[in-house]
Amino acid sequence: MSGVYHTGELTVQKMAGVELVAQQNGAGIRPTIFKGAKVFLRMRTIIIASSVDRRGRVWSSFLTGEPGFIDVQDEFSVTISSSPVPSDPLLDNLPSCPEIGLLAIDFDRRIRMRINGKGAFDSEGRLTVTTEQVYGNCPKYIQRRSPSTASGFHRTQHSVSRDSSLSPDQQQWIRQADTLFIGSASREGKADVSHRGGPTGFVAVVDGNTLLFPDYFGNSMFNTLGNIHVNPNTGLLFIDFDSGDSLQLTGRSTILWDEEDIKHFAGAERLVRFEIDEALFTENGSPIRWDLLGFSPANPTLHHTN
Repeated sequence: MSGVYHTGELTVQKMAGVELVAQQNGAGIRPTIFKGAKVFLRMRTIIIASSVDRRGRVWSSFLTGEPGFIDVQDEFSVTISSSPVPSDPLLDNLPSCPEIGLLAIDFDRRIRMRINGKGAFDSEGRLTVTTEQVYGNCPKYIQRRSPSTASGFHRTQHSVSRDSSLSPDQQQWIRQADTLFIGSASREGKADVSHRGGPTGFVAVVDGNTLLFPDYFGNSMFNTLGNIHVNPNTGLLFIDFDSGDSLQLTGRSTILWDEEDIKHFAGAERLVRFEIDEALFTENGSPIRWDLLGFSPANPTLHHTN
């Protein structure tokens, strides 16, 4: 470990030639919740979480609630008064591995904040997270969305299906996606979760078990790719913003640096190839909707060949 970065992050920063920028941006990573974040967190209605199961597989999940369901207890702890749907791996993962990554995101104002640390559910189902790393991220590639409150804020599980590959409908869902969330973990098992966005169709479906998506210019810290470099286990989350349904994928990722592969994806600096081990689809019984207000001005013009 060197400062706030581990070996994998430092290696990828060097490969990308951004060590100086990464060092400068790393100054914003702190162990405590910074001033002003309390109000930001209390206004959120969604938060993304990553966790690691007993087999070392990474999963990405999401929790929802009314504004105020995320509460800062003190500078080192956050309480989330919301439970995942019963099928969500987060419920079983934290008792065996408390490492957790959180991403609080304001789609409307294009603001996001990451909190990494240790989490546990209490007897009332509330999730308390003790912080180890807290920092903000740039607004790039976030599509503007606004939550619709007509159907409430809490998810209820209507049906669940598991498979080792994607169904044709799920493949089509991913081909139409403009947003995904990717959970990863360091060699030591420290969890992290990040947002990825782009034009509609920025994720290529190679086949029922393989996805390919671009890595665009960002904050140069390479927290996600640094984790992948030393630990390929990753978890993707796709949310249906019209219904609240979710598709959680766990598998293994590889970073592709070959220019011949990269040139097929406009604006890409690298690619991530994701191989699926398990797909978990959860249908909501009570729809939660986010209305699309506009695409990110940072999105490149789409072109890629599957």
